[in-house]
Amino acid sequence: FSQRTIFNKLMKTKMPTSLIKTPARAFSGGFYNHRSAEDNVEETPFEFTEENYKEIKRILNKFPENYKQSGIIHLCFLAQKQNNNFLTLSAMNKVAKILEVPPISVYEVTSFYTMFNREPVGKYHLQVC
Repeated sequence: FSQRTIFNKLMKTKMPTSLIKTPARAFSGGFYNHRSAEDNVEETPFEFTEENYKEIKRILNKFPENYKQSGIIHLCFLAQKQNNNFLTLSAMNKVAKILEVPPISVYEVTSFYTMFNREPVGKYHLQVC
């Protein structure tokens, strides 16, 4: 058989669904539901530092006034960096307030991207693909 013939036969073969794997990214970020913890509730105080407010202003100046929501990833990363590599619920709410978007918009972004740690992590955080 030629390689082309083998390839065509393979393409016509129906794969059993048990062999279809779920993408690793689906499970790489931990839990996507909020789990209340002593240090991760809405009432936990969070405020950006003066230095970070200057950085926020610089970031938001890159976007047109009516597209401030484009800064969600940048501001969440800044909040996480300020908070020992952990993004709290109150930090996400603060980002939503600054960007004048519903909090769910921020929650959606942070639960989609695995670079956001919604639970505390140790000094070193390894992800293996």
